[in-house]
Amino acid sequence: MSDRTIEVPDPDPAEPQVPPPGSPYKNLLVPLVVVPFMVVGVLVLVFVSFGAISGEETSIEENLARVVDGGLNERKQAAMSLVSQALENGKARAEGKPEPWPVGPDFIGRLARAWEEVSKDAEPSHRGLAIAQLSALYGDPAAFERLSVFLDATPDQDKDGQLRISALMAISWLQDERAAARVIPFLKHEESFLRQAAAVLQNQPSEASKAALAGLLDDPSLELRGQAAISLSHLGDARGAAVLRELVDPQSYAAVRAQNPAKFVSDRLVETTRLHAVAGLARLGRPEDRPLLEEVAKSDSSPQVREAAMRALQSP
Repeated sequence: MSDRTIEVPDPDPAEPQVPPPGSPYKNLLVPLVVVPFMVVGVLVLVFVSFGAISGEETSIEENLARVVDGGLNERKQAAMSLVSQALENGKARAEGKPEPWPVGPDFIGRLARAWEEVSKDAEPSHRGLAIAQLSALYGDPAAFERLSVFLDATPDQDKDGQLRISALMAISWLQDERAAARVIPFLKHEESFLRQAAAVLQNQPSEASKAALAGLLDDPSLELRGQAAISLSHLGDARGAAVLRELVDPQSYAAVRAQNPAKFVSDRLVETTRLHAVAGLARLGRPEDRPLLEEVAKSDSSPQVREAAMRALQSP
């Protein structure tokens, strides 16, 4: 069993987390959603290994066609471009601006035809995942079934876990009553990085989700119990408050590094995680956490964390 912490840089936590209207992901344009330890781009992570996106301006429809019909390198490049364009569109919608990459009225149909073609691949593929994720972004009812395909990938088909990680996070953010039941079993998976990805259940406010997350609060891994606590705070459940307080304390990360020097080596990662913990305490609004937030606001060594604590103290 592997014990990996996937550290992907966070977007700026100060960015407004405004959901695109009508999007099945409540926070798609900030797909970090909450995974301060490991995964941030629901649409980006899977393409990290492909390299930089080219500056060629091609429409979403054209890139979708290239994903289906292009050569190997062309398909990869087109998939990355689709990801970038989808994120730009999401940001524009959240800001009330026109989409820079508009799609035609038959785009859902185009996605269906593209999915039918890539489904002929012998094994689950990155290009198929790109289409499944776009299906979710554009409200296609078929998104759940398409994303589910990647959760069933075998370790041989998904050696680095990118397909399953991305599919887990995407399904977690679908407004689909089947989502929680599909994700919760992964909280007991033997692979730690898949357990972490599955703990992104903050958009699934069922009692089953809350109970499953609460069951992780005693986990030996700070990454996993921390992710569970943050997700619970989004669900209005205070059972993870003690873990959130632990995440606010810089010494918590020093203790983890003492046991495993490969973990939490990035100062930015630690700071971002602490910011999420402060935000979690603010969401819970417990009077007993106020002295801690006052202390952090007054004397923390990080200006960003001090500012976050001051905002938390001003929250109603």
